[in-house]
Amino acid sequence: MDEGILSFDDMSVWMESCALTGAAAFFAGLRGCAVVVNGPLWCYLFTQRHIEQTQSDISHRMKCTQLDNDAIVFGAEEYLREALQAHIEHPPALLAVISGSSASLIGDDVGAIARAAGVTCPVVAIDSGGLIGSFADGWRHASCAALAVLLRETAAPARHGVNLIGMTASYYNGENDARELVRLLTGAGYAVRCVFGCDMSPEDIDALAQAELNIVVHDELGLAAAKYIEQRCGTPCIAPLPPYGRAGTRRWLEAVFAALPPAHGEAAMAEIEEAERRDFLRINDLKNTWGELRFDTALIRAPRSAAWGLAEALRTEWADVRHLAVAAQVRDAAAVQIADERLTETDTVRAQELLAAMEHGLLMASSSESVLADPCRMLYLPVAYPVVDRLCLSDQPFMGLRGARHIEDALWNGSILRREISVDKKK
Repeated sequence: MDEGILSFDDMSVWMESCALTGAAAFFAGLRGCAVVVNGPLWCYLFTQRHIEQTQSDISHRMKCTQLDNDAIVFGAEEYLREALQAHIEHPPALLAVISGSSASLIGDDVGAIARAAGVTCPVVAIDSGGLIGSFADGWRHASCAALAVLLRETAAPARHGVNLIGMTASYYNGENDARELVRLLTGAGYAVRCVFGCDMSPEDIDALAQAELNIVVHDELGLAAAKYIEQRCGTPCIAPLPPYGRAGTRRWLEAVFAALPPAHGEAAMAEIEEAERRDFLRINDLKNTWGELRFDTALIRAPRSAAWGLAEALRTEWADVRHLAVAAQVRDAAAVQIADERLTETDTVRAQELLAAMEHGLLMASSSESVLADPCRMLYLPVAYPVVDRLCLSDQPFMGLRGARHIEDALWNGSILRREISVDKKK
């Protein structure tokens, strides 16, 4: 490989995020929350760069202690006190102090230091360095720590009240997905009390216990928090496969309806039936001209819940795929049967082999994988961060009915364009 050109492994390692980023992303989704990263500057900058893709104000809410070698040897208390000064004078609604790997080794009681310094707002102090695990590990750890401080138990849940648990703007298209699910649930007569993890407020967390049901969307993020709420407040939870595709949306709503009967379930189902009827006619018109939508090989690499939800919709509804490979942790036995091949998230060698062998393929992944995607041999649809090779200003989701149309538009239009280019080249 030429000097200065990144390899597939280089891109994957460089662009992947860690537990520190996941924890910071959770607190970034809480309006009025200030974040102090207790660690070296490069950790802070990496985390900020990841989060600011979707939350442009994070630079105003997040600071860094900027630990150096002296801090590692002699302690970080002075560094932390300096970073806390602005929050002593102007206390936020919540202060989150997140210690990275190097700061965790020091062993300072960060919460006690913050309180002794004069911080008057609620403080959540956690260790969440890269040694702890992945983005999802950090998000889970942060969410449960926040609940331990902020969750208030109430005895009177609101009728038809529900929460969406485990959604984040730091998943690609996460905010748009959240709005679509809120729309679907509202149309069925539910009152969405909180979207836990995505554009929430401290008041929203107060309202968590006022729900009759918690709906876990991304289980790798939200299942631990939902179980914590169930233990504290008695609120039951469900974790169906996220709603990708029209059929997937129907199954997701049916799972919610079974757990908590809706006020207007017939209206929600009528919308799905109308979408299925109308979309069927339009797609059939395309098939009469262009034939079936087929891919020889498809590779999906995304966060676990998204990867398996997308895989099910792709295989059962969107396209005919001869060989489907999914690079994600196993969700359940039923999900595994969807794929012809399962890769671990770190198996970059096999992912590279699949990409190199694709002739008429589909890549649903991030820019880490698209670095080797030949547009002449495959269609690429970004479904996971990091995304540095596409611009997305649209408010179209991936989940729900609007999301099904969004993705199917992209698959059909991209496939038709590739066929037209192929015909032109033959001429």
